[in-house]
Amino acid sequence: MEEEQQQTKYNIIDEKPPFNAPLRAQYKQGFGYYTVRDRLPVILTQVIDQLSKDKETIVEHLGEDAREELKQVIGEISKLKYELQTDKEFKPISSELGDEQLWNDFIVSLGDSNSYYSACWLYSETYMYRRLNNIFEATTKLKDLDYFLQQKDKALTTAYDAIAAVLKSIENFNANKNDKTEEEIGEFFRKMLKLNLWGNRCDLSFSGGADVKPDSDPFSLLDNLDAFIVSDGTRAVWECVRGAKQNPPAAVVDIINDNSGYELFTDLCLADFLIEHGLAARVNFNVKAIPWYISDVTPNDMMLTLETLEGHENALLAGFGRRLKSRFAEGTLDLKDVNNFWTSPYEFCRMKEINPELYEELSRSDLVIFKGDLNYRKLLGDYNFPHSTPFRESLRGFTPTNLCTLRTVKADLISGLEEGLSEKLTAKDPRWMTTGEYGVIQFSHK
Repeated sequence: MEEEQQQTKYNIIDEKPPFNAPLRAQYKQGFGYYTVRDRLPVILTQVIDQLSKDKETIVEHLGEDAREELKQVIGEISKLKYELQTDKEFKPISSELGDEQLWNDFIVSLGDSNSYYSACWLYSETYMYRRLNNIFEATTKLKDLDYFLQQKDKALTTAYDAIAAVLKSIENFNANKNDKTEEEIGEFFRKMLKLNLWGNRCDLSFSGGADVKPDSDPFSLLDNLDAFIVSDGTRAVWECVRGAKQNPPAAVVDIINDNSGYELFTDLCLADFLIEHGLAARVNFNVKAIPWYISDVTPNDMMLTLETLEGHENALLAGFGRRLKSRFAEGTLDLKDVNNFWTSPYEFCRMKEINPELYEELSRSDLVIFKGDLNYRKLLGDYNFPHSTPFRESLRGFTPTNLCTLRTVKADLISGLEEGLSEKLTAKDPRWMTTGEYGVIQFSHK
């Protein structure tokens, strides 16, 4: 009875999201509905629980004034959870981070479709994470508190066995790098892309914050996982990188990062490989300005990862950490200044209009690699294209340069599949798009 009332009240439609329209949480048979109804309230509850559990430690570090602010913050998060669960309209953002106008103009532009179930799912979920941070911004002592830090730290520390195994394989390959043919380097590069793809499985926002531990020797599993890559553009990515190398100056590659922990480690491995083998002159990392979707990388996460690797007792990890730090110091690896566009609600096809400077910046790269499910959703704008729509077409004009997307499939939208493949996979498992078992490596030329 309660669910029937909710369906009537929030205009819930007991159907799958229609094709050629934005995904919305109001479609009950879509993953957006499940996310807004179940996953997001759980994530907010977990933040409250973590703050309550860590209260004395926080007060010890930040002072007694933080105690009252924690009480206020917990109350505000509870209100946010209530707004989410009762489909309230989006409230304006009040911020000193430089994105207040951007967000508030966006909210106004939504018109009547400005609530959690009525707005595009991408907008609703992104807005919740922005509002969550806004609550902390309004405090004095807790402004810079990363309320997801413990979970992110655990995502790295539980992966040490896998990290050591990966580094051993890479070091073995690099040991005789001068004897390697271009074909051998290309084959290993394609393996690195696949390693990086499957690192995206360790996504805490997808698991609701629950621990996700990578397998102990990921390299040994790559061949077995090939059957789960439903769109494999690794050869096209290699040809792009190879071509840029042959046309000096050597390539500049941008990585638009997703998750910290083990996935960030695989991002660093890919970047290090590009530099080590002269495939790129510089690799830029683009991270989030604020805590985002639980496990997304912030500048602090990058620094902590480098420090953790360098300080590890395992010589392989420590050596890798030192080499990375050296590359950052010399500028072959670069952590870009944070850009608020990455934590905006806007889909990437609107970047040229909303943030032309960023679009121009990306256009100077030879390849931009977009990591993870949220970046994929922003590439497609959470628009439910028929699944065989060519990937380039689904980008709707977002072509600053050559781009690649590495994404394990955790939301019910996708493009670029062979005709009939989606139907075949659905017949095998109706939930295949939301299990994280399948992946895509897709490429679009500039």
